[in-house]
Amino acid sequence: MPETLATAGSSAAPSAPKKAATPRPRRWGRWLLGIVGLVLVLAFVALQFLDPWLQRKLEKQVTSQTSGQYRLQVGELHTSLWQRAIRLRNVRLRPAATVADTLPRVRLDVAQLNVTGVSLLALLRKSVVPIDSVVLDSARIEVLALARKPTKNAGKPLHEQLPMQLKGLEIGYFGLLHTQARYLPASQTTAQVERAFLSAHDLLISPAGAADSQRLGYAANWYLAMQQSEGRAAGHRFAVAGLLLSTAKKQLQLDSIRISPEGPGQLQNPRLDLDLQRLRLTGLEAAALQHQRHFRADSLLVQRPQLAYTAAQAPAKTKGAPTPFFKELDLAHLVVSGGMLQVKGTAEPTEIQRIEIGATDMHYAAGTMPDLKRLLYAKSWTVALGQARSTVAAHALSMVSLRLASAAGTLDLRSLRIRPPGPGQGKPGGARVDLTLPSLALTGLDAAALQHQQHFKANSLVLNEPRLTFTPPKQAPPPVWKLLSKFLRRSDLTQFKVNKADLQIGGLRHSPEVFDLNLTGQSIRIDSLTATAPDRIAYARSWQANSGLVTAPFDPPYYRATSQKMRLDTDAKTFRFDQMALTPKYSAVGMNLHKGYQAPSISIKVASLVFDGLDFAALVRNTDFRMARITAHSPLVRIASDGRGPINPNMSKVSPEEMLKLPVVVDVRKFEIKGGNLYSSYRSPLTPVVGTLSINRFNSIFYNLSNDPKRQTPATPLTGKATTYLQNRCRLDANVSMYLLDPRGRHRVWGAFGPGPFAMLNSMTVPTRLVKFKSGDVRRMRFDLQADRQGVTGTSWTEYSGLQMTLLSYKESEEEIKKSLFSRVKSKVVNVAVVRDQNPRKRGELVTGEMTSTREPRFSVFTLWRQGIVSGLFHNVGVPQKIAQKLSESKDEAPLPK
Repeated sequence: MPETLATAGSSAAPSAPKKAATPRPRRWGRWLLGIVGLVLVLAFVALQFLDPWLQRKLEKQVTSQTSGQYRLQVGELHTSLWQRAIRLRNVRLRPAATVADTLPRVRLDVAQLNVTGVSLLALLRKSVVPIDSVVLDSARIEVLALARKPTKNAGKPLHEQLPMQLKGLEIGYFGLLHTQARYLPASQTTAQVERAFLSAHDLLISPAGAADSQRLGYAANWYLAMQQSEGRAAGHRFAVAGLLLSTAKKQLQLDSIRISPEGPGQLQNPRLDLDLQRLRLTGLEAAALQHQRHFRADSLLVQRPQLAYTAAQAPAKTKGAPTPFFKELDLAHLVVSGGMLQVKGTAEPTEIQRIEIGATDMHYAAGTMPDLKRLLYAKSWTVALGQARSTVAAHALSMVSLRLASAAGTLDLRSLRIRPPGPGQGKPGGARVDLTLPSLALTGLDAAALQHQQHFKANSLVLNEPRLTFTPPKQAPPPVWKLLSKFLRRSDLTQFKVNKADLQIGGLRHSPEVFDLNLTGQSIRIDSLTATAPDRIAYARSWQANSGLVTAPFDPPYYRATSQKMRLDTDAKTFRFDQMALTPKYSAVGMNLHKGYQAPSISIKVASLVFDGLDFAALVRNTDFRMARITAHSPLVRIASDGRGPINPNMSKVSPEEMLKLPVVVDVRKFEIKGGNLYSSYRSPLTPVVGTLSINRFNSIFYNLSNDPKRQTPATPLTGKATTYLQNRCRLDANVSMYLLDPRGRHRVWGAFGPGPFAMLNSMTVPTRLVKFKSGDVRRMRFDLQADRQGVTGTSWTEYSGLQMTLLSYKESEEEIKKSLFSRVKSKVVNVAVVRDQNPRKRGELVTGEMTSTREPRFSVFTLWRQGIVSGLFHNVGVPQKIAQKLSESKDEAPLPK
């Protein structure tokens, strides 16, 4: 049995040495590969279900987070764990039909939403989650309503409202592309944007990002571009063609801005109509604006702003002063070009064309003291205005251009026109101004002092060729300093000049007109202190002026006074008129007819009238006429009278006692008349032939012509002397002593005539009195009269010889003055029985004449003197005193001429 043998043998034989056992192959690698495979299979299977699950989870999360106020619909959702990305398509966010109004009602449609580079580990840890990019493409956003009952969290910052209690999001790039937006709540405020592009770089939504002062809205940089934006707000429509904002380039630009009122509006609200071509801001520090409310920029350009502003028609409710949005502002350059402004809806509408404005180095800091060297917060301003129209105090104003340069301190104005109110317009009794001003130039202007200190300071103000008609108000205005005190505390002007002006003052009885006026004022200061300063005249240290024609009505409408030249110098204390004239409007007959009584027609011409030592300060402040001397050179006076008509019923103003009635002080130390001539013509009712008389080569000097009680006293009265020639042949020397403040009007006149023939008086006596001096010569006549308000008395001494008189008659049918038989008889009787042919008489006795005449207060003091001399002369030649007095007082009265 081989098998048994073999078996037995083998068992029976001694055992051989055993070999080491071989290890079994390990199976853990296979298990690992299997697990990985399983995971991959599970992950593959999970990924097939992740997107739908995540989509449902996201939609439910939105519903849950908004308490059912919103529902989210996602058309497609794809995730990529390898790329750490999620992509959504056709995202729709809709408000629920029934809402609690704790959130705004918003509709959102997004074609694509791509989120890439999400850190899953940070997401699981709920820390700050880094994200490479978030891009919304082709979005449409509509805001249908605002939250009526916002929650407490509504006002929290965005980083405190992140989902899943994340500590923050760090997004490398955020983009909102091809976006349309609508803001359409159920109110009058709406807005819509047809196309917008928004992007942000390095967006850190976290407390650190919010606190980072270098970030704006959590981002390092923002870029925004919008096209075709429009909307409604506060009763206005607005539209913006384009907006571009780049915080990286620090630029903001708006194009084609249009704001226009819509509907009737509310009376208490103003209305704007704005058309702005472009607004461009460069160098903008947007982060500083958000965090510090500090506006910093390099330049602001405003191109072609066309603004029409309509003021509110009803008073608005008073509100507290608005809090300034900027705590601090710094702008290097401001430019406004091609602007236009209209202000409507007020009593003073305004329109300005071609506005050009520039400002440099603007700085404003709230709560700090203003920089006194800056004007409206800027280091310098340049302003150029084109044609402008406005209405001020019912006056229409217009100008062609205005230019202001604050750094240079200059202001130039061209073609200013001010028109007075029309009939029935303006304040009754108010001032009226009619001005044409070709140019105005102001230099050395300290505009900053004007703003901060209400102190006007400038070197010179020049007005060229103004044409001004000014009607002062009926009620006297307050002083100039008080008028200006509403706007200015003080004014200082080194020099004020007016070149070739034409000036007319209206509304006054004696309204003057001045042509070709040149005026210069030095060191002008206007405030309450200098109004009465003794060293200033009308607020100035000195004035100089000269002009061409000066004219004014005198006793209107009967006379007009003129001067061809005028000169004034307050330093020299001189005031001079050249080629003066007083011209009557009517002849003597016309004067009687227009006034209804006898009134002479007086014509005066004066080569020059000079005031020396004139106290201009007293003249301006108190209307006191105080001067050292008045000199009238070569006056020529023509007096034409007509005796037909009643006597003037008014008291004469030419009398010494009238000085008591003057409302102003007149104080003339010395008054001279040089080379004067007076020509008198008179038409009596007796004949139509005009009588003439002349006084020639008149020279006089008077002292102390004053109504100042300190200077005019009985011990220091008015005194004077005169030398003239009657009919340019007979010399007359006269003296006067007159206490002008005597209420009784007492004064004394004395002097002497001669030699000369009596016949020189025939040119007056023959046609007016029908008396002819046939012969006779005056060797000398002395007189001494005393006058008062009652009349004149005195004595005359007349030395004459060969006196013969002829009485004449006049027949209207023959229109001739001649001797008649009756007049011959009367002449013979008068010459034999009354008139003495010589004095001293034949016995050698010098007979004196008694000067007695009653004063007629309707006649001037010169008429009283003539009455006294005539009565004394008649008494001297033999006429009885009573008859001589009666003859001297005779006056013509007849019906007015037809």
